[in-house]
Amino acid sequence: MTLPTVVPLDFWPQPSTSPEPVVFATDTQLCLRYCADGEEIVLIHFPLVKKIQFGWPNDEALGGHPLIGLGLKQYQIHRVDNSPWLAELEQRNAIHPRHDKQLFVEHAIHYVFTFQDSTLECIVTEEPFWHPKVQVFTSEQEARDGWRKLINEVGT
Repeated sequence: MTLPTVVPLDFWPQPSTSPEPVVFATDTQLCLRYCADGEEIVLIHFPLVKKIQFGWPNDEALGGHPLIGLGLKQYQIHRVDNSPWLAELEQRNAIHPRHDKQLFVEHAIHYVFTFQDSTLECIVTEEPFWHPKVQVFTSEQEARDGWRKLINEVGT
């Protein structure tokens, strides 16, 4: 297997050192809210999610994460190429009678968000009609309204 590569996504709004992340998920969609540098509030909607994991490690225990030696950093957003987590999910799905490895992994992206008290990892499908929508707000009220609207759209 090819070694995983952790790619920092510097063009995404990076989490602050006190990001207060909030996650809302259904079985197919993921919404994320966090505070970024410069007192901005970020909302991200992933319209087609395969798997999420949210919780530990925090920033003090990030050194125990299996991707730490490959470029994973605190308070940053990353993409993992040649993801071992995606490979594990593909192997689990291989029992499906119509499983097609190429189709399973073709548009799958593994993201890692490292926050102060938690880490969010997700594997999402990205295609022309299925890509993350990132919104940045400078007003808490606008962010609250945007979050409420997003949750209402996803939850219905």
